[in-house]
Amino acid sequence: MKHFAGALFAGLCSVTALSASAQEITASIWFPDTYPLVTDGYQALARTLEEKSGGELSLKVYTGDSVLPPGAHLSGLRDGIVDMTYHAGTYTPSDLPADNVLAALGISFNDSMVLTAAVADFYLNDDQMQEMFRQQGVVFLGSYASPSYALMCTSPVVTLDDIAGKKIRMPSPIHAAWAASVDAAAVNVPSSEMFTGLEKGQLDCAANSPNDLKSRSLWDVAKEVTLLDLGQYFAGWQYAMNQPAWSGLSEANRQLLVDSISDNLVTMTTAFEQSVDEALAEAGDHGVTVHEPGEDLQASLDSFVAEQVAPMAAEVAGRLNVEGAEDLIARFNAVYDKWEGLLADVDRSDTAALQKVFKDEIYGKVDVARYGVN
Repeated sequence: MKHFAGALFAGLCSVTALSASAQEITASIWFPDTYPLVTDGYQALARTLEEKSGGELSLKVYTGDSVLPPGAHLSGLRDGIVDMTYHAGTYTPSDLPADNVLAALGISFNDSMVLTAAVADFYLNDDQMQEMFRQQGVVFLGSYASPSYALMCTSPVVTLDDIAGKKIRMPSPIHAAWAASVDAAAVNVPSSEMFTGLEKGQLDCAANSPNDLKSRSLWDVAKEVTLLDLGQYFAGWQYAMNQPAWSGLSEANRQLLVDSISDNLVTMTTAFEQSVDEALAEAGDHGVTVHEPGEDLQASLDSFVAEQVAPMAAEVAGRLNVEGAEDLIARFNAVYDKWEGLLADVDRSDTAALQKVFKDEIYGKVDVARYGVN
């Protein structure tokens, strides 16, 4: 009943129901208010739109599961329950097959600014990705990439002997396959359930970004952290709208939204990375011990990434009937390589410089009169 009431209210507030002179976008993101994708993503974007439009375009943000549970952020968007959502693509592999093929590569990436730019660039411009979104009735607008994942555990996990037999919340099938390769048991639960799982002993570890020590209070239940770089998560989207809601925006408001998202991705990604540094710096005050991985544990991951990621991405493609997967991966990797070059000499502390590259190379090229309208 809670979800129905929230959905009904959101529907009454939808962008298509408002006058042309003032438009409101309803949005849902299932992370808590303390999470960087909320505070520095949706909530910051809402403030920007309000300020830059003089109140003519607003963003009403619902957090947690007040409107939609985590797994329903694609279906809820597609059905128009809200106008915009965040969505973790690996929750709906059959609906987003090409996205899931690329998400399988996440374990091999470790630069969130490059990855955020590459995903935005590729998803906005690649024909195969755009067709996937059209089939779902959604308009992709913005990407995200987590900082590198680590292991947050209830007991020390430093060596191969330590990890054997551990029940670990893993974010993707590729991560689960690595867990199996070291005799651990992968558990497939949403990140919103990590705290409870660790608290009740249903999980021994959670693989996620270490900012969750603070933003989700995992340091209350996970006192041992191992900085084993398990790559980054970027599946789905940070910002996407359902097609009728996007088309219902005035062209001026579509342009304002695109411009604002372009800048927001830079500040959000920077803040996401900084949140990890802050959480790790404070972890000791909460009784948390931070470990570097043992040589054997690190070697097992390095070997897996080098030998298994490409074949497993192909396996995901076969299971989800993605045609031309090898070419899809090659195209994406080419865009990623391009962004490594574009950002190689940009000072990561220079927000304005980063935002200029995002605008010049990605969002300044989006034609809002045509993109996602037909």
